[in-house]
Amino acid sequence: MKRILIVEDEKDMQEIYRQMFLKSPKFEIEIISDAAVALKKLKESKFDLVILDIIMEPVPGDSFFVYLRTYTQTVDQPVIIVSVLEESVLENLKKFGKVYFLKKPITQEQLFKQIENVLQ
Repeated sequence: MKRILIVEDEKDMQEIYRQMFLKSPKFEIEIISDAAVALKKLKESKFDLVILDIIMEPVPGDSFFVYLRTYTQTVDQPVIIVSVLEESVLENLKKFGKVYFLKKPITQEQLFKQIENVLQ
């Protein structure tokens, strides 16, 4: 079973993720709404993947991503950014390391296909 940390502050989107993963025996998810709490969690536990929103408060997702890429323990952490922003707006994040993108709204099929691609 793969462990996925979802960093998403919108309650509606958190519920969508819960429903998507509800019947999937392949994944165990943990949803955290605050990037600072998520950083602490990543230091304490091993996750196979992070799914990250960009537009968040008080710590934006792009700042969270840059920190992941500069912290030794998470420098290679696979990350999928799921955002309403266009991928071209997020291009500058690629200079900090490998990152994958999905544009909201997403379907379960799109998300699971991207997860499989990233984890292979």
